[in-house]
Amino acid sequence: MNLQRAVNSLPPEAQIEVFDFVEFLRQKYVTSKNKAKHVREDAEYWTALSQVSVQSVWDNEEDDIYNELLKR
Repeated sequence: MNLQRAVNSLPPEAQIEVFDFVEFLRQKYVTSKNKAKHVREDAEYWTALSQVSVQSVWDNEEDDIYNELLKR
């Protein structure tokens, strides 16, 4: 028995429940997929922003002196 026949064999009230459940699942999976995309995009944004903000701290002549000492 395929899904369509199984649903059609149910009484109308049960068919409405099946439809509601399918809509619930559709929203759940669409939402989680979009949420994962936004989380990844947010992480990339904040990573790039933080790199720009600390670039002057990371790249300075004073640290170059310490880097030379570490090579010895």
